[in-house]
Amino acid sequence: MNRFHLSEINIQPVFLFLGVSWLPLALVLLFTVQNQAFNNWIGLGTSVDLGRLLMVSVSLGVIIYGPAIFFKKPKRYGYLAIASAAVSVLFIAQYLNFQYSESFLQVSALRYANQAPAILGTVASLLSAKILLFLSGFLLVIVAFFTDKKQSAQSVVLGWKGKIMLGMVMVLLGVFGYAFLIHQEDKEWGNASRLYTDVYDVNGLVKKVGIVNFFLEDAVKYLLRANLVSAQDQTFLQNFGKSESLHASPTKKQYTGIAKGKNIIFIQVESLENALIYQKINGQEITPNLNELAREGLYFSNYYTQVGPGNTADAEFSTLDSLYPLPDDVVFVDYAQNTYEALPKVAAAAGYGTYSFHGDVKTFWNRSNIYPNLGYQNQFSEEDYTKSRSVGKGPSDLGDEDFFLQTLPKLERIKQPFFSTLITMSSHTPFELPQDLQTMDLSGAANLTYTQQQYIESVHYMDMALGEFMQELKKTDLYEHSVIAIYGDHGSFTGISDALGAGDNAFSTLRHSQVPLILLVPGTKIVASTDIPASHLDLFPTIANLVGMKTPKSVLGQDILNTKTPVVTIRNLISGTINTIITPQLGFLADNDGEFEKGLCYRLPSHQIISVDECKSLYDQQNELVKASDIIVRGNLLNAYTASFSH
Repeated sequence: MNRFHLSEINIQPVFLFLGVSWLPLALVLLFTVQNQAFNNWIGLGTSVDLGRLLMVSVSLGVIIYGPAIFFKKPKRYGYLAIASAAVSVLFIAQYLNFQYSESFLQVSALRYANQAPAILGTVASLLSAKILLFLSGFLLVIVAFFTDKKQSAQSVVLGWKGKIMLGMVMVLLGVFGYAFLIHQEDKEWGNASRLYTDVYDVNGLVKKVGIVNFFLEDAVKYLLRANLVSAQDQTFLQNFGKSESLHASPTKKQYTGIAKGKNIIFIQVESLENALIYQKINGQEITPNLNELAREGLYFSNYYTQVGPGNTADAEFSTLDSLYPLPDDVVFVDYAQNTYEALPKVAAAAGYGTYSFHGDVKTFWNRSNIYPNLGYQNQFSEEDYTKSRSVGKGPSDLGDEDFFLQTLPKLERIKQPFFSTLITMSSHTPFELPQDLQTMDLSGAANLTYTQQQYIESVHYMDMALGEFMQELKKTDLYEHSVIAIYGDHGSFTGISDALGAGDNAFSTLRHSQVPLILLVPGTKIVASTDIPASHLDLFPTIANLVGMKTPKSVLGQDILNTKTPVVTIRNLISGTINTIITPQLGFLADNDGEFEKGLCYRLPSHQIISVDECKSLYDQQNELVKASDIIVRGNLLNAYTASFSH
């Protein structure tokens, strides 16, 4: 009888398999760990969706690293090096971006890569040892390459049968993970397709599929994006224009022309949140000069910014055009050559000179291209200023003190009347001031993080520089002959509003979007503080009424001082769906899935929850408004819209 010996077992295929696949398998496992760590580190709880995340991570990891088994060495290492490097870059970029702005990078953001040098200082401050985990895949490939003693093109590889078998296993693993995801979504929601078609809750999507999957999905959508504006969209816009105005104003307005012929000075303050106004730490006012100006003029304490991925550029766009910024593109970059009826253009038609003052290079946020199209006749930028010292590490290290003191004589030389915007920079991330400019006593402020303390110091310095500017401006005839609007462009992304106890209610998540607006109209008795809800869209028509200019039909905002229906609508990034609506009487807060019926309707100011149907008319109205705004911008249809507007 023949005896069986272990020596007769052919274990060469096993060793061959391990020799070919151990590194890709290790990278797949590491990729799974990286996805989970990423979600944990940015604060996305994964307990409920952990199964989906793990399964999909394994599937995508196999798809990314699995093809390496079909290559001979050293091409196998070359492929893995490229793939792991790309994954590392994506993880690191997404992690740093979320730390900076609490949002995820999209493929469309790659078009704005030339803006990256502006935030290098911020990026450096966000680096940590956690980055090493995201680099570990690439480092593992490099180490494996240099420790492998058999690097040659003639090394043994799998035969065609082995490749077919492993290829089938890879396909099954790739399909299984996504099939599991779809099954779970269908089981939970009854509609699995919503996961990749109607992305309302971006954080929820990343929790389930991981950041790399999210980025790849976004890339596919971007590449397959069809005509941005359909025939149905154009029909909708025409009907919208023919309908009755959504913002009924009284026939006879208040304050019309009260500042006729006066100059218009906009001061847009970088990252200024409303929570800092009238706030004290250790008995010190953070913004003493802004506080005094708020008491001298008209202070709007319930004023909001509605920015997309462009932050400052989006704040400029919505303020100057009274249209909504896009949730997934930067209008200043992607739609710079559109036709706009912006405030500078309207002012120029009324005989005003139009000027922009900022310390950036002219090309930053594509200003050199879009500004003339918005109606700016002149632009003062970095090359027009002398820097006495470096202040901060933002897009420009021209300190606000230098900026303001050098801008004043430029304003004095301008023929009146003029429209001008002044854009500050020193309170830009990473909020790092020279030590001698940090004059706040923040000792004992244990509830504030280092970044929050630096932010407070930066705003305090800006406030000092603004105070000096206003004092000098009042010594000239410009002050009495000007309307001055001072407002924040967007939040600081530091959590400062929560840290300072700026409120705790159903809409507390909007505190980082709440910025101050102060209107000064010297020579008049417009002095008050109001909590009427308003936003950047509303400043244009308000100023136009004060100086007696005709407000264009394209304006979607309202004159805050005359509106019967004040409203603020905040949208979600990327999807553009409505997140929150606030009026004096009603408030709507959407659920994460974006479905109206699952949202909450509040009676204001009591915050009593009432039937969501009470908010239906308001929601539909605002949904049409933001849809019309997007169609106008994406289709360059402003002229078509105004032509269809009912008279």
